[in-house]
Amino acid sequence: MIQFTNLAESDHPHFAQNLFEEAFPEQERPPFSTIRQRDAGKFHFLVATNDDEPVGILTYWTFDDLIYVEHFAIDEELRNQGLGKAVFLNFLSQQQEQVVLEIELPNTEEADHRLEFYASMGFFQNPQPYEQPSYHNDGRTVPMIIMSKYELDDDEFSEIRDLLYREVYGVK
Repeated sequence: MIQFTNLAESDHPHFAQNLFEEAFPEQERPPFSTIRQRDAGKFHFLVATNDDEPVGILTYWTFDDLIYVEHFAIDEELRNQGLGKAVFLNFLSQQQEQVVLEIELPNTEEADHRLEFYASMGFFQNPQPYEQPSYHNDGRTVPMIIMSKYELDDDEFSEIRDLLYREVYGVK
């Protein structure tokens, strides 16, 4: 059975840190040492387990009418077995709000697979251009795609982009 536990209460903090640092390039994640400094009322770091064995991680932010999934990863040895979809759908089933996430541009096989993965769960690929701000205050941005549970019009997209820039990345 799939369960989620907050990182602070998890029996698997080393698994969580290792997966977080291995699954995401440095430019697409904050330093792990800063995770506990984030606003605990809005930011959540979950460790996913299946029958009490750690299988993945999911970080997300809660805002008034929005859930922003910042990072999601399944242990590399457990990928392509349907577990990622089961974990993510379990998380989604608990969310009534709009859910958004960022993915890399589909210019590699892995990025293509990621796009197909979220699209298979009903997520929309929004056409508006988006740049992920730097986590490291070096000014480097990463071109990304915003995917969402419900399709975004231009005004909604701009509001969400501005919210993420301000609250998640600390950019005005």
